[in-house]
Amino acid sequence: MKMETSCLFCESPAGSKEHLWAAWIHERKDFGPLKVTIGGSPKEIRNDPEQKIDTVCHKCNNEWMSRVENKTKPVIACMFEDLTIPLDRQQQTLLSNWAVKTAMVLDSVKNPESNARFYQKPECVTFRQRRIIPDRIRIWIGRSSLSALGAYGTDVAIITPEGSPLGVGTATTIVIGHLAVQVMAMRINSELKDKSITDVQPKPGDWDNMLVQIWPIARDSVMWPPKVTFTNSGPRSIATLMDRWRIGKAI
Repeated sequence: MKMETSCLFCESPAGSKEHLWAAWIHERKDFGPLKVTIGGSPKEIRNDPEQKIDTVCHKCNNEWMSRVENKTKPVIACMFEDLTIPLDRQQQTLLSNWAVKTAMVLDSVKNPESNARFYQKPECVTFRQRRIIPDRIRIWIGRSSLSALGAYGTDVAIITPEGSPLGVGTATTIVIGHLAVQVMAMRINSELKDKSITDVQPKPGDWDNMLVQIWPIARDSVMWPPKVTFTNSGPRSIATLMDRWRIGKAI
């Protein structure tokens, strides 16, 4: 018998089979079958694009999570349709909240036997209660030349050049229409929290022209899309964006 688990964001029972993507996304475009890769499992082709998850409760999904979706929809819809749009501080915050909420949910559906969850229950609860984005999270947005729908996760270990462990991280890449979002989160080992440790940096690349940082907020207003677009293949592909935190060797 499967043990009952609590919601990712509260103590209510999870398992209500809620949709991962908001209904308006599927109403705008039929994306067809989805390619799904979770953790280290083989790629699956799922004919039902309206992916469902069972790690949140009905109340969370239909109350605060729905409010986050509805507040962010006007901004995301413009980029979904490939419309140029400026983002002020409030809009950058709204989009960042949506990205973190989505990243937390995607992280929760990994196979715990092969990939432990990155986001911890207390920070998920705090995010629900107060919309506080956890420390050491950075978020960027870019433009995809191909209108698509997908989400991809990369777990990383953070080590010194000498091989000593510093912490762990996870990069979540989301493509929704022409909008590409990447959330990079890292957590330093508890015994090193009092030390000054800089954020991990990605592989060298034309990132300043391909991505716009929206969290932490660096500018009062930013413009989307960036100067350079991610393509479907080649050196500036979405796959390159997904892969930009893979530095060193697999462990």
